[in-house]
Amino acid sequence: MTPERVLSGLLVWMLMLVGCASQPQPMSEKPPAQPATLDPQAVVALNNRALSLKDEGEFREAARLLRTGVEASPATPELHYNLAVITELYLLDLETALAHYRRYRELTGDDDRQVAGWMADLERRLQ
Repeated sequence: MTPERVLSGLLVWMLMLVGCASQPQPMSEKPPAQPATLDPQAVVALNNRALSLKDEGEFREAARLLRTGVEASPATPELHYNLAVITELYLLDLETALAHYRRYRELTGDDDRQVAGWMADLERRLQ
């Protein structure tokens, strides 16, 4: 079984656990055109699982799970923040990290000097 399949199954299981998903659809059915927004409990569960994966050294899987969360709930700042941190520090994908730090600040309207400093550093490193 591929890691993507395991993560997909894990995500469906977590969503069913918190009550925001039904039984998995057969693969032959087309997915909905627009992804549904995750309810707050599912977002917390997904985010926590991604952070656990990061702590276990599974950085790519953590980032993949966070990307899934961002696709399903794009207005959740914590998902963007954690994806930015993981892609910057562990995957060294600076462009992706900068994009998600920017989105985090857009969503929060936060003037966090620390995040602003990280963004400035990333911009310098990308030049």
